[in-house]
Amino acid sequence: MYAASTTLSRALAVNAGRVLRHLRAAPGLALVAIALIWLGWPWSAFPAFILAVALSTGELLWVRATANPNRLLCLVLGLIGCRRVRSRWAEVCESAGLARGSGNALHLPQLMKVTATWPYVSARVRPLIGQTATDFVAASEAIRMAMNASRLRIEPAGPRELDLAFTVGDPLAAVSPADISQTSDLDALTIGVREDGAPWRIAVGPHTLVAGCSGAGKGSVFWSTAFALAPHVPTGTVRLHGIDLKGGMEVLVGEGLFTSVATNAKDAVALLEQLVQLMQQRTVRYAGRVRSHTPTADDPLEVVMIDELAALTAYANDRDLQRRADTAINLLCSQGRAPGFMVLACLQDPRKEVVPSRGLFTQTIGLRLKDRSETTMVLGDGATESGALCHQIPRALPGVAYVSSEELSHPMRVRAFYADDEAIRATAQQYSAPERLEVPTFREPADRRRLRTVEASE
Repeated sequence: MYAASTTLSRALAVNAGRVLRHLRAAPGLALVAIALIWLGWPWSAFPAFILAVALSTGELLWVRATANPNRLLCLVLGLIGCRRVRSRWAEVCESAGLARGSGNALHLPQLMKVTATWPYVSARVRPLIGQTATDFVAASEAIRMAMNASRLRIEPAGPRELDLAFTVGDPLAAVSPADISQTSDLDALTIGVREDGAPWRIAVGPHTLVAGCSGAGKGSVFWSTAFALAPHVPTGTVRLHGIDLKGGMEVLVGEGLFTSVATNAKDAVALLEQLVQLMQQRTVRYAGRVRSHTPTADDPLEVVMIDELAALTAYANDRDLQRRADTAINLLCSQGRAPGFMVLACLQDPRKEVVPSRGLFTQTIGLRLKDRSETTMVLGDGATESGALCHQIPRALPGVAYVSSEELSHPMRVRAFYADDEAIRATAQQYSAPERLEVPTFREPADRRRLRTVEASE
């Protein structure tokens, strides 16, 4: 008995700090623990000690969970999802045509393990011999509905296995307000949240194309990007140039943020051509001296933000304006990254004939789109098979999108922050541009000017 007490005392001494931390975090059951040890010492010290620590640890976990109801809900939903997958696996495989045989001779794809990490329930599966990922993709909708999941993504996991990732909740259902980032990091901008709860960040440098139907939330991406850049505007290290051919209905709400604004086609072309000229001048200065741009007040990051790209490249009545706009955008997108010129363009129709320069935008964001073909146009071949379902985004979720990047193994579902008019005006006032760049007067080519002169004289 004495030896047991001595051993217990040593264990308590070694782990005293850890035990005390648990007891402090769970004060209610800490009293029970102390009473049990006091009443039971020394004849039942060890059982009392184990029970006390177990009770205290249990209370600690409960307090932590209930202090964050969302975490508790996520835990419960994850456990329910895991149980559902395990209990329904045989029935689902049989009804979806993935099982062979019947009765006692029924052969199923092997369910190797099931884990939950909010908002996903992941199942590692080993298909039957002769089955491929294509068989599971073909049955994916039946599997998804049977498992009561909002989405299902299927990916290879080695030479003989597949990962089935069920989305069991929707963390993007709630709208997050746009906020001003105080970080000085200009490598990536936080403009929303990802489905897995991580911040949604887009790289600074690659040109970005935002595609979505009317009401899909292009304005949310537009202003979230502007908000993320806003702290750098007053210092002159970032200059925003806004082009909005809807008469300025979008851009003029936050006009103070922009160094220059164009609200009609002629001004837009003149501004784009002016920026091309500035880019080429900077390129000449950098030649042989600078390989990559670092934003400074003397050489700022020039960000061109276009509210409706197709209005310039496809819908303008003047063919010459279309050609000149397309040429300027092509030059900015093909040559602008190294000297510090970046284009973010929004549009509704992603067809190549509408946006000939689509391939020059290396960072694409797919909001709600009309059909699978448009999703493929925006996010590339295989996007829908990898889980990008832009055409299935509900109208009630503006700002929700799918994005692909080199960092992600599959398209990620995201939601942009939302900024209302009041927040935009307040931000524009607080972070106003220190100077204005005058949009030059639009000049027609000499041959067209001569033609107009002749027509006027006749």
